Amino acid sequence: PRAASISAQREKVAAFAPEWIVAVGGGAVLDAAKFLWAQWEHPDLTFSGKAAPIGPLRGKARFVAIPTTAGSGSEASQAAVLAGDDGTKIPYVSPHWVPDIAILDPTLAVSLPRETTVATGFDALTHAVESAVSSLSNPFLRTLSATSVGLVLRHLPAATENPQDLIARSGMLEAAFLAGLCQSMTSTGAAHALSHAASKLHSAPHGAATGFFLLPTMRWNRKQNAAVYDELAAGCGLGDGAALEAALLNLVARVGLPQKFEQLVGRVPDPAERQTLAETAAKDVCLRTNACRLGTPELAQLLAEIS
Repeated sequence: PRAASISAQREKVAAFAPEWIVAVGGGAVLDAAKFLWAQWEHPDLTFSGKAAPIGPLRGKARFVAIPTTAGSGSEASQAAVLAGDDGTKIPYVSPHWVPDIAILDPTLAVSLPRETTVATGFDALTHAVESAVSSLSNPFLRTLSATSVGLVLRHLPAATENPQDLIARSGMLEAAFLAGLCQSMTSTGAAHALSHAASKLHSAPHGAATGFFLLPTMRWNRKQNAAVYDELAAGCGLGDGAALEAALLNLVARVGLPQKFEQLVGRVPDPAERQTLAETAAKDVCLRTNACRLGTPELAQLLAEIS
């Protein structure tokens, strides 16, 4: 959501004076509700484009999150993302934003189009994978991440191929919830940094973009540290990081996630655009916790390899 769209709704919230705020929708809807909740609690609070402390909350209302997509994990997270006027994604983090109640109802997801099911599923998957190898990760978090990745590998194909499969839809909602917990406790990595840059510069959809960049950034990280994904792979019942990468590549091919730049943004970026994309991603906060150090030169090289 953008700040302007939230500001347009805050007077309606104040006039209604809610004791409970119930958000039903995808990640953008849940995040927008978090910002509106914070402004209802603190009428003088404004979102100027710079992340600021949020809280305390629950002086006026409590919060229920009911996701209709299995992706962002905002229903489990202390994070909410706001888009600036220029499209820059600005993460705000507050422990007060963790919902009081989260309801995971698979019947609310059965009408999702195939493309959205795939994109949001890979958003959840990328949260889990990048959180597991984040520089801020820990053994407890890695266990949750492995469970989430296993659920996606098991259920995303079925949810994509048979939208009415409630077991698959439920499995994906559980995966996204756990992945939301993981990225909330730590942070993500280069795939998210590049996704945020692609969204800002090329209007690439976030879920599809994170999925698109996941495997290339995994390959890059494994070049620097061959064993970086081994523990996560073992938790998923796979032999090592190479086996995990192969399983994800098979999943990409099966569900039809974009695998080329032109499929993601409509054309192949020229060298100057790739350089700008690398420079933008290098400034993203998510890059700070990537599994290995990356700067603009390395990102530019990575982008050249996948173009």
